Amino acid sequence: MSLPVRGPWVVTPTSSTVDWVVAAAALAATADGTAAAVVFGAVPELIDAQAAEVVQLPVGTGLDAVAAVVADLCARHHRVVVLVDAWVVAPPGAGWTAADLATAVRAPVVVVTGTDADATGHTMLFLEALDRRQVPGSVIVVGDGGDFDALPVRLAGRIPADHAAYGDRFATEAAHWVDPLDGRPPAADPRPVKTAGPADPQTRLARRAAWTLAVSFLLALVLLWLCHGYGYSAYT
Repeated sequence: MSLPVRGPWVVTPTSSTVDWVVAAAALAATADGTAAAVVFGAVPELIDAQAAEVVQLPVGTGLDAVAAVVADLCARHHRVVVLVDAWVVAPPGAGWTAADLATAVRAPVVVVTGTDADATGHTMLFLEALDRRQVPGSVIVVGDGGDFDALPVRLAGRIPADHAAYGDRFATEAAHWVDPLDGRPPAADPRPVKTAGPADPQTRLARRAAWTLAVSFLLALVLLWLCHGYGYSAYT
């Protein structure tokens, strides 16, 4: 199952040193229709240039209010990119997290990371946090180099370090940088674009049946042992 082409996407960085806004701008630029963006605080110039509509919210806006804004934008635009400059596991000042917002608006989270020595470890923590919340997650890398083979998902995009040099060609080039998100994954890498979401009903039922059989087998062994021990003591 690939990420949705239409609808809201929550974008968040793994650390404050990641040049993550460019990833959100690339996602806005590659929408098949118009794209909108939701930002908290100042509006980055790159977002303003690539989004047809930008809603600026103050830091500290409540979750319900943000979700209402996202729903309103989704009714008018093909794609809505929500920039949350905070860790997936840490509230941005309003008592909610990127994972909370993603759950509320039924959106995947795009985790943006760099290529420093800690990038893989930080990204793994983010994906694990999202997986525990059963939120689909994907990864975009900004910069050159880095080893991300250990990730449980293949990269959904890679943006070069010199992206600012593309200028007016940004939107055209962005289509190549985040191409896998649009449903055309490279055949050489079988890993999914997103982390595993909630298991389907048949999988959950099979797991429950397996646990039931295992527990029943163990109980039968215990009863057999008790009966055997009782019978032996009765004869002695």
